[in-house]
Amino acid sequence: MKKLLLTFCLIVTAVVARAAKADPTPFTVIQPDGTKLTLVLHGDEHFSWTSTLDGVLVAKKDKGYYVAKIAPDGTLEATDLLAHNADVRTTDEIKTAKAQKKAFFFKNAARKVTAARRAIGIGQSSVPYFPHVGSPKVLTVLVDFSDNPFTVKDPKASFEQYLNGEGKPVSLGTNEQLNYGSVRQYFKDMSNGKFTPQFGIVGPYRMPRPLAYYGKDAGSSHDVNITELIKDACEAAKGQVDLKDYDSNGDKIIDLVYVVYAGYAQSMGGNLATDIWPKSSVSYGSIALDGYTIGRYGVSNELNANRTSPKKEGKVVKMINGIGLFCHEFSHTMGLPDFYPIATEAQIDNQGMEYWDLMDGGEYTNNGFSPTPYTPWEKEVMGWTSLRTLKDAATDVTLQPDEAWKIESDNSDEYLIVHNIQKKGWHTGIAKLGHGMLVYRVNYGKDKVNMYDRVNDTPGKPGMTIVPADGMLYSSYTAKTDEERKRYRTSHAGDPFPGTNNASELLEVQLNLSTLKKPLYNIKENTEAQTVTFDYLKKSDPTGISTVSTNGKATDDRIYTLDGRYIGTAPAALPKGIYIKGGKKFVK
Repeated sequence: MKKLLLTFCLIVTAVVARAAKADPTPFTVIQPDGTKLTLVLHGDEHFSWTSTLDGVLVAKKDKGYYVAKIAPDGTLEATDLLAHNADVRTTDEIKTAKAQKKAFFFKNAARKVTAARRAIGIGQSSVPYFPHVGSPKVLTVLVDFSDNPFTVKDPKASFEQYLNGEGKPVSLGTNEQLNYGSVRQYFKDMSNGKFTPQFGIVGPYRMPRPLAYYGKDAGSSHDVNITELIKDACEAAKGQVDLKDYDSNGDKIIDLVYVVYAGYAQSMGGNLATDIWPKSSVSYGSIALDGYTIGRYGVSNELNANRTSPKKEGKVVKMINGIGLFCHEFSHTMGLPDFYPIATEAQIDNQGMEYWDLMDGGEYTNNGFSPTPYTPWEKEVMGWTSLRTLKDAATDVTLQPDEAWKIESDNSDEYLIVHNIQKKGWHTGIAKLGHGMLVYRVNYGKDKVNMYDRVNDTPGKPGMTIVPADGMLYSSYTAKTDEERKRYRTSHAGDPFPGTNNASELLEVQLNLSTLKKPLYNIKENTEAQTVTFDYLKKSDPTGISTVSTNGKATDDRIYTLDGRYIGTAPAALPKGIYIKGGKKFVK
């Protein structure tokens, strides 16, 4: 089992949480004048903002969204101009939108995020991560509020199925059947039975203060009273459970308290500023309960989407939350960091993991109902599996569904992982976006992983990303228009090999510290058998013909990226960039 460590100083006054990034799915609202406006939420727990599909910054005021102006301190303020979609925008809106000092705003956003991250303590004290083997227990408290009661008919029954259920969920009145399985089933399957957490559910309890109090924001800080919610939830559960069951090592620290609150997540577009942003953190010993202190805590929401969507026959459809957000935050309590870039300057293409990882956008795969499974690297760091390494000998390789192998470089700190992703099991959701052989590029030591690592924050030198078969892993952060967002989602189909560009070779890969030259030839996917095959370190030529000759001249239409990846023969299908064809560079 790998060791997960976190070291920090004991700071009671500043609690720094790990939280989900904003759901990038566009949402539509009805404005006070009756018009429909489509928006996108950006950012994460530490700094977030909303824009129109074409990038106009907006601010919410009363019951509507207004064109924003950037204040002298770099924050957004609502003007008196109600925002509209681009096709019905007024002249005054267009003029005000063009005057927005976006560069100044984003510079301030970067400063805010950096300041929040620097609040993370380093020093002598430590709080253990939640165990990730065996069947440890999680004290799970269901809570609602006078201004926001539970929507599900029977909260305890719904969340018993949601957290501990076996087999396919069934509807209990709030579309519970949409989830592929329970949280416990997810981790049982990820670990091949080595980790089967038990969620001890108590409640629901009515909190002494309204949701508007616990979810209150102050400036760019979300949920400034969140620790009071944890305290009040624990106080409500006092005397209802045997606390020693939730202290796995007998250190008088409750391993994990998880609060599921009634209502929606602020991380999903269209919800209120007083809704809580799902998160996980530590109490720093500041919360006591019957002789125990609370170590770690997590907070997740009851319902998916927002108060105005989706709709069916004019009525809002109420859906229990997808398990993706819960699995993401729960993984933080076990030590996994976010794999999306946090620093603004690193929010670029070919930098993160996007939908390919639960700890990036994969928490929202299929609206969170079928979250992306753990990567082979994550399974190994948790001690659930040991990756096998392809030796430096020519061989034919066949990857079965979910099978993975490591390919080492000359530098022990970085390597590749090849992994066959097919429409099977928990991969059913992500495989709808793309399937085949995904190649992970790793430069992140797994011996001292902690939830506050900023793995992909060095532009151009990510610690964990993929080698896209089509040469481009688009970032959700760079998708600012509706057309770019559609391209972002559909582009995932080109990431695995052979993919939409029929990329049948991977000759070399430029890593952070070295160049890996261990070619993979003749990459093929058998969609019926759900296998991927390739020739490792050898190039077989079953026809005996390596080039095709026409008009007496040898031709080679194959196109490669600058780091040697074969990406097909169709220039029109490529994103903008510099490529090599016939031994010569060309610009698309």
